[in-house]
Amino acid sequence: MKTAKKILYIFTTVIEVLILIGAYMVNYFTHKKMGMLRHVIHKNYVWENTYPIATIQYISVIIMIVLMLLVLTLYIKRKYMLKKIVTIMNVVMVILVLFFIGFTFVYSAEEVRAFYYISAMLGVVTLIQIIKTFIGVMLCKHEN
Repeated sequence: MKTAKKILYIFTTVIEVLILIGAYMVNYFTHKKMGMLRHVIHKNYVWENTYPIATIQYISVIIMIVLMLLVLTLYIKRKYMLKKIVTIMNVVMVILVLFFIGFTFVYSAEEVRAFYYISAMLGVVTLIQIIKTFIGVMLCKHEN
């Protein structure tokens, strides 16, 4: 079972890194390639007219904060039973949530053309980290 947990942890971490690289690449190619810029501008226009973007942003931030606080509360209650890796996972989770919140509230589609793509990718990475940390808090206990 220990091996399966490690493999799952490594797999989810690789997925997170790949999504973050994808977010960087979307931003990079939006600046470097006109076709990508046109696509992003068109999608921004379609999404802004189709979906309530501001509401979705606020709800996603609230959900991330609530989930983070729930996991941190569980972590604090079980802190002395858990391995040190769970502490690192919690720190990374808090950093990702703060980065997601900061990116969502500081930037907009006018400043960063690929804002909606990057915001969605950061949200997915943050959610994966929260779930991973929750699983770590529940399962990674010291073995006596």
